[in-house]
Amino acid sequence: MQEVLRPMSASQVLDRTFYLYRKHFVLFAGIAVAGPALSLVASFIQLGIFGKPIMLVPGQPDPAILQDMLQKLVVQTMASAILVLIFYTIGQAIATGATVYAVSMVHLGKDTSIAECYQSIKPTFWRILRILLAIYVRMIWPLVIGYTLFFILTFAMLRTIRAGVGGAQAGAILAIFAGFIFASLAIVGGLVWMVYVYCRYSLAIPACALEKLSAQDALARSRSLVAGSMGRIVGIYLLTIVMAAVLASVLQLPAFFSMNIFTMKPGDQVSAAFMFWSLLGGFLGRILAGPIATVAIALVYYDQRVRKEAFDLQLMMDAIGQPATPPPPPLANPAAPGIG
Repeated sequence: MQEVLRPMSASQVLDRTFYLYRKHFVLFAGIAVAGPALSLVASFIQLGIFGKPIMLVPGQPDPAILQDMLQKLVVQTMASAILVLIFYTIGQAIATGATVYAVSMVHLGKDTSIAECYQSIKPTFWRILRILLAIYVRMIWPLVIGYTLFFILTFAMLRTIRAGVGGAQAGAILAIFAGFIFASLAIVGGLVWMVYVYCRYSLAIPACALEKLSAQDALARSRSLVAGSMGRIVGIYLLTIVMAAVLASVLQLPAFFSMNIFTMKPGDQVSAAFMFWSLLGGFLGRILAGPIATVAIALVYYDQRVRKEAFDLQLMMDAIGQPATPPPPPLANPAAPGIG
């Protein structure tokens, strides 16, 4: 225990992450099933409502077709966002809380099981769910504004093109193009903001699951623990997310080999084979790659407590049944009795 509860650099956190993930792969993969399974249910519901997606094909820029397809895309995007908010967030709350508990056990050299990890989050599930919703609301509002502006400008440009390109229309297109640049910058800024907010509150779920804090107190606790280490946490988070995304993408490659988008006509639906491999690859990818970032963040939580609160000393004192009290003040210098 003393060996693992020491301040770790970013590379040591990642090394410890992959060590625990490899050693307890079945445990972490088994816990991670909940989130992807609920996301898969949301995908099936979406397919049942809207059918298979329609692809936009390069080289077929008919404004009327594009406008109709974009209108359907906006409706589907809004419906998908609601489904994701319901299913993905619930699955994420279950899987993240259970994974954090699993890390807390194996990192400190204790045994646990998938059932025990799921059982451990029952008292805190609704608090974890509130934390996730609070983080998502803080994260997405700039991105929502950017994408809303982007779609509005897209519809405006398509309508202008359909009306015919004259002097006034050409000026309008240039103005809309300038708006596109602004909307693109807003989207990029929204993505940066999302990373910042997530990392700022990344330790809230570990604090809630392990310290049994309320949602509001856990968010404040995360801000306190992250202060002064934002750069390190952002680096660890981005690195684990990139590795997880690469792994998930590799598993989805068969979907893209099953079809050729360049031979499709405007309005064609994707093939059943594409949907099967895409959903299967995404499901397996999230199971295999999903725990990586959660394990790393849970280790960062312990590392920050060791750095800021001497958490290793607290555990040592708890183990021998003594409170972790601060040392007494130094005695006065007996060689100088007249001072004071």
